[in-house]
Amino acid sequence: MDRIIHNSIFSLDKVYLRYRWLGDVYINDYQLFTIFWNLILALTPLALYFILRKYAAETRLAGLGQKIIAIVLFFVWLLFFPNTAYIITDVRHLLNYCPADSPFKVCEENAWMIMLFFTYSSLGWISFYYLLKQMAKLAGEIFSRFISRVFIALAIPVTALGVLVGLFNRFNSLDAILFPVQFIKVIGLYFSDINYFLNWLIFTVFLYLLYLAGDVIFRKV
Repeated sequence: MDRIIHNSIFSLDKVYLRYRWLGDVYINDYQLFTIFWNLILALTPLALYFILRKYAAETRLAGLGQKIIAIVLFFVWLLFFPNTAYIITDVRHLLNYCPADSPFKVCEENAWMIMLFFTYSSLGWISFYYLLKQMAKLAGEIFSRFISRVFIALAIPVTALGVLVGLFNRFNSLDAILFPVQFIKVIGLYFSDINYFLNWLIFTVFLYLLYLAGDVIFRKV
């Protein structure tokens, strides 16, 4: 299938070209600064959630202007939210972490990478679940429990799409605003090309499963 790769102005590759020392520390060709950067991106929707929650509580969204501001804040939150689930995909950097001739594809010197990338990816799952749950609760408080459930049902496939557009097509969250035509063109591929569509469908199904698993595990936390 044709693969459209966006040359984002926010790409870390450009940062590493300019500041080479940031990429000098890496694990299995994965720069440690990328972990820090991805965690910042995952924390951004958390900050936006608290801002939106406080704004809604203080203003009660009584006027039209206040409602518009709330919609803008939510839209920005939605742009950054897929960065939480994106962290899950970084487990892919375990590929080829051992020499090809390693017995059972496990090597003594690099076995610890399994725990590192698993723990790092788990942070993505936890932040994905927690932030979606909290935003759904806020939607329930503002509107109704039914809207809260609908919000979760719709947010997960949108998140899966955001993850894939970032992972496969290399779009950054803000690129959706700065390059809307290219962004819409790429989004269209996921509904016109069977391979793109199947990737999106499988990602969506598993994000639903991860959310449900989080609901079971963290319900009493």
